[in-house]
Amino acid sequence: MDFLELIKSRRSVRQFKQEPVDRSTLVELVELGRCAPAGGNVQSLEYIIVDQPEIASRIFEQLAWGGHVKPRRNPGEGQEPVAYIVVVVDTTIKKNATDDAAAAIENILLGAWSRQIGSCWLGSINRDKVRAILSIPENYKIDSIIALGLPAEKPIMEDCAGDDTKYYLDDNDVLHVPKRPLKKITHNNKFGKPI
Repeated sequence: MDFLELIKSRRSVRQFKQEPVDRSTLVELVELGRCAPAGGNVQSLEYIIVDQPEIASRIFEQLAWGGHVKPRRNPGEGQEPVAYIVVVVDTTIKKNATDDAAAAIENILLGAWSRQIGSCWLGSINRDKVRAILSIPENYKIDSIIALGLPAEKPIMEDCAGDDTKYYLDDNDVLHVPKRPLKKITHNNKFGKPI
């Protein structure tokens, strides 16, 4: 698939097949995160790969899923992610790296999708328990967790009709992700002038 189609077709996945993702692929995804831009080239991000089933199971218990469609879209038994990449910030290098983390995470999400690996970027995390499970030092801030695995669902992006951008499940349990239409969010040379 070409790059534009890759971006347009990538959606958050919350139900996964229980097939492992190769460690080498997870390392490649971290490499893609490492290559992302960082403000002032101050590189404070580090990554923890979690692919050991026992640890992945403990991490899963510390996450909240899909606010608009829970509990129906919480991964059920046999649908959990098989791997995670935990993105942490070394606060001795940089106190706040939210923008840097976002750029790195987007690279990881797109890289995963280019390999047909589903992902979900999670920020609703019990950070204290994750810190304890993974022995993360206090000078590191947990930014986000990326859940990974082969997708067991196919979410659909669509233009929203009004202003409601809440994602939803249809009668066939397909996840729909409304996006504001391009014509509504793009201005031509000055604000308010349509394209």
